[in-house]
Amino acid sequence: MDLLNQTLNSFSGQISDLAIGLNPDIFETNVINITILLGGIIYLGSNALSAALSERQQKILGAIQEAEERLQQAVDRLAESEKQLAQAQIVIDSIKTDSEKNCAASKKCYLK
Repeated sequence: MDLLNQTLNSFSGQISDLAIGLNPDIFETNVINITILLGGIIYLGSNALSAALSERQQKILGAIQEAEERLQQAVDRLAESEKQLAQAQIVIDSIKTDSEKNCAASKKCYLK
């Protein structure tokens, strides 16, 4: 305990030598001015900040809706393309069948 008291006394002595202390005079330390300034900044800045955030939110919502519309358009185009592919596959299969029939008929004619 004696060591702690010595340390604290030594520390307080060093602080008093450096002339560091707490100034209790409110007007001299400008606590009131700083409080008024911060209050004004918060009051005036909150309106501007909320307006900017609201505008940003609207832009984001618009972008999301636009992206959803483009997604739906892409899905529709994909479905149409798959339908066209299926139709093209049917045509290809019919062409193959017809060509195989023609080839078989031609072989019979040439072989006779």
